Formats: sequence, structure tokens, C-alpha cells
Amino acid sequence: MEPASQAAGRDKALESRGASGHSFMFRNSKRNLKRLYNSRLGKVFLVMLLVGMVATAGASVFVFNYVSGTANVQTPDVQMAVGGDSSATCSSYPCVQESVTSTHDVLTASMSFFPAATTSSPVPATYYSNFAHITNVATSGSHTVLSVQVLNVKGATADLGSITVYYCTTQTGFNASGDLVTPGDCLGSFSIVSSSGGSVFTGSQSIAAGAVQYIEVVAYAASGAAAGTSVTFQIAVQWV
Repeated sequence: MEPASQAAGRDKALESRGASGHSFMFRNSKRNLKRLYNSRLGKVFLVMLLVGMVATAGASVFVFNYVSGTANVQTPDVQMAVGGDSSATCSSYPCVQESVTSTHDVLTASMSFFPAATTSSPVPATYYSNFAHITNVATSGSHTVLSVQVLNVKGATADLGSITVYYCTTQTGFNASGDLVTPGDCLGSFSIVSSSGGSVFTGSQSIAAGAVQYIEVVAYAASGAAAGTSVTFQIAVQWV
């Protein structure tokens, strides 16, 4: 066996050569990286490396789930319907003609109203106490009317006196003073006096199966209105 001092000497020499080799490799790698960074190709490579790292960090996993469904066409429970004031033809006046689409959600009416002496009280007007219906045609189960709105007022609004739209749970009728006979049964009204629409009713009103509720109208034209002019408007009913 060699003396311990000689073995230790060889080990130290090997360590010294290893450390020297590592130092050389580190200095060489550092020098090569510095050359690469200073070159145009190196800068491009560095940018691509950073973009790749950012893209990897921001990657997302998307999961798609599928649900099968069937939509069946049905007739709605709550429908617009022609009121009792509607006439098949108009040969004398006052008169209103009405029709409802096959989808039961749009009622079109053509009604007459007359120039009125607005200095009188009450103002002479035409009363349609059974203008249109809101009906629940279901045989069971109630629904809820959430709002009745007047929309899209157009036409000769300069000739407009006033058109007041009422929403009533029962048919009311009017007395000689132009007042509702049973005002408590009407939940709201809106008077069209310009091209602006507005709210007749907003709230929560139940309509039972088989029940009928009413849209009523009181209307008069301006005293100087010309015959043959017209005002158009829509009444929208929202329900659940």
C-alpha cells in the first residue's frame, strides 16, 4: 500500500484538476452566452424563449359539456283577444275594428275618435269599455300580469287630444260624468297626450285559469283636428 500522504496528494491533485475543469467550462459557457446575447440571432432567440415561457404560464384548459334538450311549440295560456266593442265592419261611428295574430300576442285595432270641445267638463269623449281582453285560456293554473305599457305612439299627434288606456280586472263602464263606475277594479291608466308612451300598470296581478281581464280606452281628438288623420300606438302586456 502507498503511504497515506501520497494518496491524499493524488486526491488533492484530482480535485484541483476537476475544479480547474469546472471553472474552465463555466467561463467558456459564460463567454459563449455573452457572445450569443450580443449577436442579433441571440436576441431573437432570447425573445422567443421569453414568449414561450409567458405563453406556457398563461395557458388555459377548456372543458366543453353537452346537454340534450327538446323545445316544444305550444299555445300560450295568456292571450290577447278582441273586445266586445269590436265591429266586423265600420259604416257608422264611433266604431272600432280589431284583429289578433295567430300567435295570440298582437292585437291590431282601428278606432274612431272625434274632435272635442276641451273647454267643457267633462271633455266629450268616446268610451270603449270593452276595447280588448287579456285572457287566461288554461283550464287550470293561474298566471301573473307584470305590466301593461303604451309604446310606439306615432302619427298626427298634433291632432291628438287624449287617449287614456286603462287596465281593469273587470269591465267597469262609465257614468254620465265620465268617471269609472267601479274605479277600484282598474289597476292603472296612462293618457297619451304626445308622442311619448308610458306605463299603464306595473306590479303583480294574478289572472286565474279561464279569467278575462280588460283593456278600456277613453279618447278624444284636439278641437281643431282634421278628419282623416290618425294616431297609432301599441299596448304591450307582460306576463309570467
